[in-house]
Amino acid sequence: MAEKLHRPLRGQGKNPFRSPAFAKYLGLSLVAIIMIIVFIAIIWLAGARQAGIPDEIDFIQLKTPEDSDPVVVFETNLGTIKAVLFPEDAPVYCEYFSELVNSGYYDGSYFCALVESAYALGGTKSPDPENAETPDSDTRSFAAEVSDRVWPIRGAIASFVGTKGIWPFDENCAGSSFIFINDIDDVYMDEDALKRAYGDSLGGVFSEYGGIPNFCGKYTIFAQVYDGWDVFDQILGAQALESSQPASDIIIEKAYLSTYGESK
Repeated sequence: MAEKLHRPLRGQGKNPFRSPAFAKYLGLSLVAIIMIIVFIAIIWLAGARQAGIPDEIDFIQLKTPEDSDPVVVFETNLGTIKAVLFPEDAPVYCEYFSELVNSGYYDGSYFCALVESAYALGGTKSPDPENAETPDSDTRSFAAEVSDRVWPIRGAIASFVGTKGIWPFDENCAGSSFIFINDIDDVYMDEDALKRAYGDSLGGVFSEYGGIPNFCGKYTIFAQVYDGWDVFDQILGAQALESSQPASDIIIEKAYLSTYGESK
């Protein structure tokens, strides 16, 4: 199942400058580049073990789900993606997300930004990342739920809609939009450097499966893709404009809840 969840495809980064658009949508391409540069510096210059990383991790994202586990199915104009939800690790957000799904909120929503093939921002009411919030947008937000069982590895789905508070005491928040996490370039994913920074367990998983290591411990990770990898690759590999908006609309035509047993 691990191979099905994360076949290691590669190639295909908090301060998002404080303006509303940047703070809410990770600052799009420029901030992604900055985050990747920071990550490179951490890995190659500091080489120090990052705080809060357990030596042993129960990687539930790499396990075969139980038949009763809840899943979300995204039917897009490029095909279908299925992801298992983690209500034990993100209970507040999963309840909120499930409410939105059941209400039809995501039907007809967009992926509005593709950032360096590293992640895609979806669940927005507009295809334009600079104006993704519309009068129809759900603007509720919740403090980030961080679990040591779910990590920003390839195929993880996380929510981040900005921060609350005053730096350095602000906190990351989750909301209606979400991020499909892909991968950063192989050159920055050296196994030895990753293990020095994140420990043998997590560093090894990042090296094998990919992901965005410097997202660790920051955002609410609430789901993991397990089926529809070809569609996932199409979304993350789609052509983007300078604004990071997909050159052609990527639409979630319908989203609904199921169980793994019903949607294997």
